[in-house]
Amino acid sequence: MTNFISKEVDKLIKKYKTRDPFEMAKDMKINICYHDLGNLKGYYFYQSKFRYIVINNNIQEELLPVICAHELGHDRFHQNYAKNDAIREFSLFDMTSKPEREANFFASELLIPDSTIMELFYGDYTFSSVAAELNVPIELVDFKSQILKAKGYNISPLCISKGNFLKK
Repeated sequence: MTNFISKEVDKLIKKYKTRDPFEMAKDMKINICYHDLGNLKGYYFYQSKFRYIVINNNIQEELLPVICAHELGHDRFHQNYAKNDAIREFSLFDMTSKPEREANFFASELLIPDSTIMELFYGDYTFSSVAAELNVPIELVDFKSQILKAKGYNISPLCISKGNFLKK
């Protein structure tokens, strides 16, 4: 699964020449909207050939690219679930749901280049210091480390990823 996701992310980065999920969404003609969603961080839906990423306008700024990248993952892999009914992120980054797990891996692969994270790990950074350096949740670093392990890197993932870490 992670190999397929990595290949898809690589294709998108080459095609759109960016890792920025907002630029990529714009180039892919996906509409990004911001609304007050209460406790909901964001969602993706597809209706009448139009694709939308809706992001809560009350979330922390550093989470915006994480949410957008996660929803792009849904666009790439789960459009059939989202046709005329939104994929709502009531438990964003839920590792028990296959679609959520795939979107999490997609987001980590898009936002964190292999070379960047491995350089930090070789510099004796911890998972938490890597997350702080990259300004991403530690769980995203954990997802990325699981991908790196599958690619053959000598790394031990934390496997701490929980479904409710963004609810804090």
